[in-house]
Amino acid sequence: MLLRVPLDLPVTVLRVGDLRGFLGVMPDDLLVVADCPGQGGPGRTPLGWPVRAAVRDESGHRVPVVALPQVSADDGHAMTVSRLYSLLADLPPDALVVTVWEAEDGPRQTTIGTPEFGDLINETTGLTVRMVVLPAVLSGATGTAYDEVAYNLGWE
Repeated sequence: MLLRVPLDLPVTVLRVGDLRGFLGVMPDDLLVVADCPGQGGPGRTPLGWPVRAAVRDESGHRVPVVALPQVSADDGHAMTVSRLYSLLADLPPDALVVTVWEAEDGPRQTTIGTPEFGDLINETTGLTVRMVVLPAVLSGATGTAYDEVAYNLGWE
């Protein structure tokens, strides 16, 4: 089944331009994480390099989508506010932003909403780290990741 970008997304779903606007007023050095709804409840995972794809919408037009893949906490490419802000500068401001993660049944995705501040507590050391959380916004684009996104990430 070919997945398409829904035409009727909630107004709270962010586009690249919206996300850059929020990131531009946040502290540069904070880690950016995303909620990962689903298996075992929501989890917060750091994000990696943005990946661009062109996906057809329900009317058949190609629209830009930017995927933020979730990576392990010790990944050297995990995004900080300043790094993500600068990488988004070269992407279309109207592109839909989704976070993507690998699940047992294949790549999954969800749309995101307004960034929030949160804390991550390291269970081993007990240290608390301040971060920026991109909350999941369940929408018609939540579920199996778009084929184009999975292909561009090499998650086929």
